Amino acid sequence: MKDTSKPGLVKTLIFLALAVCAYLTVFMNIEQLNQYFLSKAFVPALCLLGTVIGIAFLYGTAVSYLLGLLGLESSH
Repeated sequence: MKDTSKPGLVKTLIFLALAVCAYLTVFMNIEQLNQYFLSKAFVPALCLLGTVIGIAFLYGTAVSYLLGLLGLESSH
């Protein structure tokens, strides 16, 4: 029986590249993002929440796939 829980190398590299790009985009544009996110309105608050959730998803998925490739799977 084939083990389908192990992620592919290409998928892992794609998520790692997306996570790195997201971090670089945020840190290279931090001044403009701070001006926008710290304004007192509802839309910037939602954008900030979306940014945090998006980066957390990319980073978590990339690390999960990387650990899966290394054979470190969670039993639960």
